[in-house]
Parts: sequence; structure tokens; C-alpha cells
Amino acid sequence: MIRRRKTVRFATRNVTLVRAATEVLDLWCEACGATVAMVTPGRAAEILMTNPRAIYRQVERGAVHFVEAGGGEVLICSKSLRTHTAS
Repeated sequence: MIRRRKTVRFATRNVTLVRAATEVLDLWCEACGATVAMVTPGRAAEILMTNPRAIYRQVERGAVHFVEAGGGEVLICSKSLRTHTAS
């Protein structure tokens, strides 16, 4: 009896798709009276070189302009960031 061995080789490729959430949107800011770039608190923190919690404190104090998007997401007016510093 003759035994034959078969070698089966196959290659796999893993593909991971990562969708980044938009961090900048051009929206109407009531306080500025213009369409300006609205950024996420995380992006605002990067701009001011601070942490997102400091940005939320500014929102709570009313120190920066913001809008609430769907799902409770907060977007910060980038124009108002230029006039205020993070605490």
C-alpha cells in the first residue's frame, strides 16, 4: 500500500477597517452668528493642549460656544476656543 501525503497551503489576509469619526464640522454658531468649524471636545483639548475634562468645564461655565448634537454629543465652536484659554 502506497501512502500519499497532500499538503494544502492557503493564505489568509485580515483586513481591519477603521472609520474615524469626523472631528471637525462646519456648523452655524448662534453666539458667533456665523458658520464656523465645530470640533469635538477631544479635538478642542488637542488644540489647547489640555484634557477633554478641562473643555467640558469651559462648556459648563459657558466660557465657550457649543451645540449639542444628536445622542448628547457636544461640539465646540473653534472660534470661541481662540478667545478663551483652558483652565
